[in-house]
Amino acid sequence: MTCRIFSTLLMSFIFFNTYAVTIKLCYPDNDAPPWQIGNGENIFHPPGLSIDIITAAAKKIKADINIIRVPTNRVFQLLAKGEVDGVFIFSFLPERQESGVYPLLKNGELNHKNRVASLDYHFYKNKKSKLTWDGKTLSNLNSEIGVNRGYAVIDILKKLSIPYEESKGSEILVKKVDSGRLDGLVSQSMTVDLFIRKLKAKNLIKLSPPVISKDYFLVFGKSFYEKNKILCEKFWDSIGNLRDLVIKKNIVKYAN
Repeated sequence: MTCRIFSTLLMSFIFFNTYAVTIKLCYPDNDAPPWQIGNGENIFHPPGLSIDIITAAAKKIKADINIIRVPTNRVFQLLAKGEVDGVFIFSFLPERQESGVYPLLKNGELNHKNRVASLDYHFYKNKKSKLTWDGKTLSNLNSEIGVNRGYAVIDILKKLSIPYEESKGSEILVKKVDSGRLDGLVSQSMTVDLFIRKLKAKNLIKLSPPVISKDYFLVFGKSFYEKNKILCEKFWDSIGNLRDLVIKKNIVKYAN
């Protein structure tokens, strides 16, 4: 009986301490609909699907969160310094493991189920351009390819020896390609497609196949994860369980 009482008290103690913390999260300050809305440090309403998903997941497990926005190149700097507890939404890069922890399976592989999103990257070209993409080679390029600053797809451009120009946000890139200032761009297709509709851009053509498909995650800081493993794992599981439901419910808000 004494052991049972002790076990109950211990579990209550663990449960209490798991949620007795406010999780400070951070995401980039550039507009990338439907996943994050608006430029700058303010959180817009509606804020974007990634914030919708993460907020719903936190609510489900009764975790308190505080969300801020900073420039993309500062996000992992803050995580490394321990000034934020987690960042989103980011694909996997080996160097990001220096300061961050991703949801993993027991075999050490990324847990696809607990992703916030899966996104396809496509090349887009101006309709007057002769640019072609066969899945391996980008041909007939007459200018640099536009790409969002800090995006992981830059590594692919480097490997393919494709010259690129970094910009802050897909909206700027769509405008440049639509006006002919750039031959083409590479970015998340859902975001670019939304900007094409929003801006009534008539001069962009999507090239297939996708350059790459990537999973995107909420990444916790190493120190925070070590101190709050149960909380982090529950948070990731909650994201995996709610993600598709939240997207289905909220996507209509970002359709225009």
